[in-house]
Amino acid sequence: MARRVAGTVIIDGTDDENWPWSDQHGHWEQGVDTVLDVGQPVSVISVTPLRWGGECRVELDLTAQVVQENAVQILGEARLYEGTTEDSDDLEDQQQVSFTVPKGGVPARRQINLRNSGLGGGDHAEILIMLTNSIMEE
Repeated sequence: MARRVAGTVIIDGTDDENWPWSDQHGHWEQGVDTVLDVGQPVSVISVTPLRWGGECRVELDLTAQVVQENAVQILGEARLYEGTTEDSDDLEDQQQVSFTVPKGGVPARRQINLRNSGLGGGDHAEILIMLTNSIMEE
């Protein structure tokens, strides 16, 4: 039976600036709605990267896969970049994402906190993933 994974991804970022400049903030919310069935047992969840402050970017790669008893396993990686542009390849932090969304429409929440590991490391981003897993009605 087909499963519907739906919910929201929220990304908030702060580009920490030294006084007298103000910190730069970024915010992105994106809806998620994907169907998993026999013909498509794995689905890529595309999340638009958040870019802000002229030098920061968060990327989030996720996949969803039906596992035992119609639960859905979410796997992926979150990355924070900070450099001289928003396209920088200077990776500051990364975390693996792995959690299960139970069947039955009960929301699953996962919080990911990324931090700048370099000099002047006040830049940070918080990602909140909220997903449900329900039967896909035809």
